[in-house]
Amino acid sequence: MQRAVIDTNIIIRLAVKDDDKQREACIRLLERAKNKELMLWILPVAVLETVWILEKYYKLPKKTVRDFVEALLNTPEIICDMENVFKQAIAVYEEKNIKFADAVMGYWGLEKGISEVFTYDEKDFRRIEGLKVHKP
Repeated sequence: MQRAVIDTNIIIRLAVKDDDKQREACIRLLERAKNKELMLWILPVAVLETVWILEKYYKLPKKTVRDFVEALLNTPEIICDMENVFKQAIAVYEEKNIKFADAVMGYWGLEKGISEVFTYDEKDFRRIEGLKVHKP
C-alpha cells in the first residue's frame, strides 16, 4: 500500500472550501485512502499550522476550528502522531481560550509524565489541569 504525508495546504482546502477544484481533488485523495489504495499521514506540525492558519489568516471562530480539527483527527483514513494530545489540546483551546500551541505543549508533557513547565507566558499554561507552571 502506498503511504504518503499530506501537507497543511491539503487540510486547509478541506476546511475553508475556497477553491472548488482543489477541494474536490483533496476529497478524491481521502476517498482513495478510504478505499485502502493509500495510507495518509498528517504530521504534528501540520496540525499546528492548520489551527494557526484557520484562526489567524481565515479568522475562523475557535469553535469552528475545533470542530474541523476534531473531525480531521477522527477521520480513520488519516493517521496522526500525537492524536490524543491534539484531541485534549483542541478541546481546551476553545473551552478555556488557550493558545493551541501552549495546550499541545502542556498535554504532551502530561502524557509523558512531565507535569511542570518553565515559561514567561504563564496565563495559558495555568489553565491546564495538572500542570505546574514556573518562571525560570
